[in-house]
Amino acid sequence: MKKWQLLALLTTGHACEHWFQGVLGPVIPYLTADLGLTLTQVGLLFTGRAVMSALSSVGTGYVIDSYGGGKWLLVGCMASVGLFYGGASLATGFLTLAPIIWLSGLATHIWHPPSMGLLGMRFEGRKGFALGVHGTGANLGQTLAPIIAGYLLLVMTWRGVLLANTIPLFLTAMLLWVFLEPFQISGKRKPDSAITPGNSVNALIKNPGMMGACVFSGVRTLAHNIVSIFLPILLVRKYGVGPSTLGIALGVYSAASIFPETIVGYLSDRISRKLILFIGTAAGGVALFLVPYAGTGIFLYVCIAAVGVFLISMRSVIFAYGFEVSPPRLAGSVVGVIFTANQIFVGLGLFFLGILADAYGLEFVFGAIGIACLGSLVAFSWLPGTKGDSALHQAAADPGDPMR
Repeated sequence: MKKWQLLALLTTGHACEHWFQGVLGPVIPYLTADLGLTLTQVGLLFTGRAVMSALSSVGTGYVIDSYGGGKWLLVGCMASVGLFYGGASLATGFLTLAPIIWLSGLATHIWHPPSMGLLGMRFEGRKGFALGVHGTGANLGQTLAPIIAGYLLLVMTWRGVLLANTIPLFLTAMLLWVFLEPFQISGKRKPDSAITPGNSVNALIKNPGMMGACVFSGVRTLAHNIVSIFLPILLVRKYGVGPSTLGIALGVYSAASIFPETIVGYLSDRISRKLILFIGTAAGGVALFLVPYAGTGIFLYVCIAAVGVFLISMRSVIFAYGFEVSPPRLAGSVVGVIFTANQIFVGLGLFFLGILADAYGLEFVFGAIGIACLGSLVAFSWLPGTKGDSALHQAAADPGDPMR
């Protein structure tokens, strides 16, 4: 398969892997009302999912680096996500819903280590661009899904919406099964260089550049989950908006990062990835402060679009940076470690913020995550320079060629 065809197929798959993250946004206010869930229980649902996602990410990264078999992991990811969310439509309360949502975390995060590791290998020298396009697929899925789910909620229950939206996942599983060629990210190794879970993870967590990338990625992912999960509940409880408006608001949020993610990925291949991360995280943090006070008019859409443009679009830059400061043979583990860090931030963050939301209100939650974004800029000092930084400094030091 040509690498551009591979990119198109994996981008489509990434869109569907994120489909239910978009669907859950409009569904969650009606699901919580129907099942009588508190905000603390909502936080626990997604904390459990984050824990399972962390286990899945690091485990899948090790498997990919050591044994290959990436095609069947991707096919299994799509099919199992569909099965779990279809099962969630049958839940009768927190105790029946929680295990299904938690187990869905195992399935969803199977996708990233093989797909992103493969793209990092096939697009050597253009990692930022390839991962940006791949990330755009996720944003596209999370743009279309909430709009479709919001309008479906006008004609069917939240249970029916969950069932109907399993169709794209099963169709994508079939596409991957038919068209994706078997692959292994890392070549065969000598016995004395075999990778184990311990030495691959240890090598990465001792790398200050990787740890800085994990902090930026973790805060970014927590912010994304706060917007996706708590913004719909805030809009319904505070302003009484309908499901179609919820879908449009979440669609605008995700759509705002579609083109910026590809653009910043492209730019990060040519200029400083560190500079892009700093600007995006700072601007996104400020926008998050404003979201709960924006009302339901145009200012709300401006604020959530700003979060998408400046913060959520940083995903490809973070992963490109992680690949660049880490050994190439650990490409799958790089993805696994960053996604594991994401889920640690999400798991702890949603647990405590759910409790605080019940105690102090949802406005407090958005203020707290805004502060976390600005506070994460301390990690900027941990990040060593990369090729883009070196090229930028060289150009600044030698301005003699005006066409440089």
